[in-house]
Amino acid sequence: MQEIQYSVILNNNIKINTEQEEKLSKIEVEFPRTKMPFSDIEIDIYLFLASKKECEEYISKQDEDIRELFIIEQSGQSIQYTAFIDILGFSDYIKDNIKNDYIAEDFYKNLKSITEYLKFEKNRKDNIEGGEYLDDITMKYTWVSDTFVITMCYEQEIGDNINIVKSTMILKLSMMISSISHFVANKYEFLIRGAISSKYSCITDNLILGEGISEAATLEKNVAIYPRVIFEQSIISDEMYEKISRHYRDNNLNYISKDCDGYYFINYLAMLQYIPPMIGKTLKVSTERLKDLAMKNIKSTLIQYDKIAIKNIEKYKYNSKIALKYIWFKKYLEDVNSSENFQKNIIENLKLQ
Repeated sequence: MQEIQYSVILNNNIKINTEQEEKLSKIEVEFPRTKMPFSDIEIDIYLFLASKKECEEYISKQDEDIRELFIIEQSGQSIQYTAFIDILGFSDYIKDNIKNDYIAEDFYKNLKSITEYLKFEKNRKDNIEGGEYLDDITMKYTWVSDTFVITMCYEQEIGDNINIVKSTMILKLSMMISSISHFVANKYEFLIRGAISSKYSCITDNLILGEGISEAATLEKNVAIYPRVIFEQSIISDEMYEKISRHYRDNNLNYISKDCDGYYFINYLAMLQYIPPMIGKTLKVSTERLKDLAMKNIKSTLIQYDKIAIKNIEKYKYNSKIALKYIWFKKYLEDVNSSENFQKNIIENLKLQ
């Protein structure tokens, strides 16, 4: 977890008169004309890397005529998660199928459904426990070939509600990653694999770097192994999992599950209890019709997952390394499907929507 830091700077949106300018000239500037990160804007920093309280006290000690000129600038985030998601087998699909600009454009339009969905989720306020904290959560994402990277940051001081904030962020991230999984399974018959880190990452239009993305990519390649999206081990504490699993005491029904190797992973199959696989669909129909379509889509998605497992176990029967991934997935699918209340929960949750 990183520390939120604050600085006192001038508000560039306020016009400064001659008298105010003279008073400002008498105040010591800690860092004059400092360029903001990833920006061409230069500012004067009067107080740097202090607590919010110290910044407020600093402003209150200034002459009454110039207090309005100062604002408190926040830097850093208290919590950040970086998800690195790989679509298994997709690089071979691209190599075999994307042969010209026309096919590439078609392919782009299909996968753009995912980025449009992420854009929608970025601004969506869900009716979930702890949802009020979503106002202070920022999200960035990028897509390169067969890989998606999503970062989610909480950019306020937390206090005593740290586990609520973390649980809210993890639920939101789990919902999005589950939806991506269902989309690629239905559209291309592929599964996803990935990992989530809590270290710092930076995503801009032209840049992805930081320990978070490096750690998540390493975990995805070397530890996740199977079609699952795992969490770096320090993210899900026993206390947090106790909160997550309070609703269902069945490991197969919670949106976060614990695997036999001790790693927690996003239970994207169980997430079908909460959200139907609807990426890329604009359904301007009645509520009842929507529920009916959602139920059909859930059933067809489960059938599709079963088809993917059977097809690839047969396809790679002479390549045990790859076959084991789909054998793991087949068992995971069977465990969730056979859980006593799985189908019942889907029906009940759809009634509540």
